[in-house]
Amino acid sequence: MQFRAKLQMKMEVADQPGVVTLNFVPIEAGVPQLSLTVTPEAAAGLVTGRSYKFTAEEDQDHQAAA
Repeated sequence: MQFRAKLQMKMEVADQPGVVTLNFVPIEAGVPQLSLTVTPEAAAGLVTGRSYKFTAEEDQDHQAAA
């Protein structure tokens, strides 16, 4: 599965230091909105209003450990 989404909102909350919530809105129809909670470092390079690509790939390393 692969889809594109626009970063609609990048939010930091005072009572949760060190956490950034990213809200993405799909560009293609039939794809749900996506919210991610990440560290400020992980969110630093992302710009609100820009589009990003997402690709679902099976994690072979995790499957082997299970």
